[in-house]
Amino acid sequence: MKRFLFIRAIIVLVMVGATWGIIANTVYSASLPVENATLEEKYKGEKELDVEKNVGTESVAAEVIKRIKPGQQLPSMILKGLNGKSYEVGAPRNKAMIISFWASWCDPCRLEAPMLNELYSKYKHDVDVYGINVTRYDRLEDVQKFSRSLNLKFPILLDEQGAFFEQFGGVAFPTHVTIDHYGRVREIIIGMLSERELEGKIEALQKIK
Repeated sequence: MKRFLFIRAIIVLVMVGATWGIIANTVYSASLPVENATLEEKYKGEKELDVEKNVGTESVAAEVIKRIKPGQQLPSMILKGLNGKSYEVGAPRNKAMIISFWASWCDPCRLEAPMLNELYSKYKHDVDVYGINVTRYDRLEDVQKFSRSLNLKFPILLDEQGAFFEQFGGVAFPTHVTIDHYGRVREIIIGMLSERELEGKIEALQKIK
């Protein structure tokens, strides 16, 4: 329960930051330096946050990087889709991939979903676009309503126990991960992206030979 409340608290903070320009997207990439700020520093004064599992002597960035680093091979994982099909995420493949971790109650995720829909329609032959619902923090009926209400075309996968999300730190929604066709993680981006930014990530993946 504490973990769930922590995730929701981070969503509120990300939304406020997006509105006032206080909190920028946190990007971990194979080429960019990692931000070294603990949650206590990043969200100083927010006494309601449950940070006991997330803050110690290490930074949030270090916690994410400790699990999966950009440049590392993403182990293959099979996730069930909302449509009942099984999908392989990770491992070398003939297409690059962008995945977005989300929850139905996440307002930034709702704003982003139509953009992902458009980009999926535009790039689906070159790049796989997956929305991964972290069902541990959600309800399946709400996930289904979310998908129907926005008429989502890209595959919705279910991370039922949150284990896959945890490999990327499990800090906040939305969290995006870009993966090249070799199965290597290129970037981990925490926070909402604009359509231009999302498209830029996809185009960058297309250029990798």
